[in-house]
Amino acid sequence: MSGTGSAILLAAAALAGTGAEAQSPLTLEEAMAAAHEANARLPVAALDVEIAREGRLEAEAQRRVELILGGDFWYAPPDGYDPVVTNGGEERLQVIAQKPLYEGGALKAGVRQATAQRRVATARYRQAERDVDYQVRLSFAEALAAEADVAARRESLQRLSGYRSYLESRRRAGQAVSAEVLRTTVQIATTRAAMVAAEERRDSARMGLNHLMGRPPESALELAPLPPPPPPPTMPPAPGGTVPELAAARGEVEVAAAAVDIARALRKPHLSLQADAGLWGSGTSYLVPPDFAAGHPGADFGDRLRRDLGYSVTVNVSWPVTAFGVLRARIAQAELALDQAGRSQVAVQEAVSLQQALARRAMEHAYRRYRELSGAAPTARDAYLEAESRYRGGTGSFLEVLDAFVAAGDVAVQTAAAEFACRQAEAAALRWAGGP
Repeated sequence: MSGTGSAILLAAAALAGTGAEAQSPLTLEEAMAAAHEANARLPVAALDVEIAREGRLEAEAQRRVELILGGDFWYAPPDGYDPVVTNGGEERLQVIAQKPLYEGGALKAGVRQATAQRRVATARYRQAERDVDYQVRLSFAEALAAEADVAARRESLQRLSGYRSYLESRRRAGQAVSAEVLRTTVQIATTRAAMVAAEERRDSARMGLNHLMGRPPESALELAPLPPPPPPPTMPPAPGGTVPELAAARGEVEVAAAAVDIARALRKPHLSLQADAGLWGSGTSYLVPPDFAAGHPGADFGDRLRRDLGYSVTVNVSWPVTAFGVLRARIAQAELALDQAGRSQVAVQEAVSLQQALARRAMEHAYRRYRELSGAAPTARDAYLEAESRYRGGTGSFLEVLDAFVAAGDVAVQTAAAEFACRQAEAAALRWAGGP
């Protein structure tokens, strides 16, 4: 075989291997990991956490010594403004250190507020993660349930088509089975219509799952089956816990409490210290100002710079005396916001407790329904096969066969729906699960 032919065969084998790998069933864990990696909503929430982290670093830095390098050069010619006003111009180059000594607790409260804001942002990120997990679990289970529905309808169509062929052969033999043929044809049409609806639900769930994983909606998707739904836990979980909504609500209360302390600190005296060292002098119109030259004959530019070298220390005190009306209103606003945050926390606690109770009860009811239907499915199938056998043997009626067939199909479809209800309730329970 030529080298070109071998290369073609190798390329075809590689493509076949790639296709087989691409069509491997996707597990629920893999779908959730892909959604965490590529979902468009999570990076937005993650950026909020980073913003809050930088805000906390800023609040902490405000309590430290701040070093500033400052300077300016002001040129004022002799024939310009009054030299008394301009000092003949100024030159300044200083290193300035400043630090607040007492801010009434505002800076410490600012650090607490920034720390709480970061906790809120982190809780919101966990909330977004849980929302994504819930949507992935729901779409995954819905796609599997719809696929099971499609499979049940497809099997029904195969049996109905075979049964209609059997009836048509009897009609061609001269037997009066035209009514049975027509009824079977109608049942085939309704089953096909139901299968189309199930296929639409399956395709919609798959497209939604692809979207959650950051993939094109029309991408091919084969899902790995899930194990049978487990029975619900006998002991209900404790309410509350580490549900992100509750953590965020508690963080909002801490943010509001720190804002109250910041507002109250405005009524207290503020004390700060500033120290500087460097060059600061006047008379930029001359290398040696006339007043300095008159007092120091023979002075040069170096002497002038030595004159301008120096340092200073400043203590600043400020205490609002007549602005208590404004500050009182500002404090009142902060206290009202704190009261509002506390009431919101109570409302969130009640809402979370309700969601946890609803999820727990839904798991119980869904599993009971699934257990009954999954046990009835083999019985319904046996009843249909028995009715068909009796009809073929001449001891049963067509209506008995049709009723048994419809019942068996309904049980299969309802079993798939009950299994999806179990998955949905489990996803909700995990979404609202708390911890210590």
